Amino acid sequence: MRQGQLRIAGIVAAAGLSTRMGDFKPLLPYAASTIIQTSVALLQNAGVQQIIVVVGYRGDEIEAQVSGMKDTEVIYNPNYLNGDMLESIQLGLGQVRGCDAAYVLPGDMPAIATETLQSIQQCMEKTGSSVVFPTFKGRKKHPPLIACHCFDNIRHFSNDGGLKIALQQFHKETAYVAVNDFGCSIDADTPTDYCQLLHYQRCMSGQEFLKCKISLFYKLPI
Repeated sequence: MRQGQLRIAGIVAAAGLSTRMGDFKPLLPYAASTIIQTSVALLQNAGVQQIIVVVGYRGDEIEAQVSGMKDTEVIYNPNYLNGDMLESIQLGLGQVRGCDAAYVLPGDMPAIATETLQSIQQCMEKTGSSVVFPTFKGRKKHPPLIACHCFDNIRHFSNDGGLKIALQQFHKETAYVAVNDFGCSIDADTPTDYCQLLHYQRCMSGQEFLKCKISLFYKLPI
């Protein structure tokens, strides 16, 4: 399969309550905008043709932030209070049109590098794998890229364990690509996580780069 041949969609799961964070994660400031806008822009910069943001709690506010962004649509998960992220992903996969594969991106991971997504896509194109995960320092990370022939199985998966368990049915067809991207490892689940996310963003933007790099390595306070 030739490089760049795949048409790619992206599912951004942003329906949760942000309970552990204590504030609404998608709308928290990040870089020059917000976490949700930066997450969508990440997919845009990687050449994703269809971006589906799945919302629930405060969905109208998220929609107001992303509805004007190119190739982006918003769908609503009516069961966001009782469901889990897999349910949002299942809804999103059901809306994918004319694409060969889809990234599944939690809505609180805006620091992933564009080059990481490009490496994942190149791996799928070269290997024909059903699922491709990035790895950082030997550990599996987000976001997976999932081929379209897997969608129906995932959409109808009803066992416990979320997407992680749902994807195990494709373990023999799964590939892994090592990336040098710490952004794959950080989200905004808690206030401490969010502080680290902002700290990393300052590193990558060149602000106090050496100091930031040292403090991240030794896990020093920000």
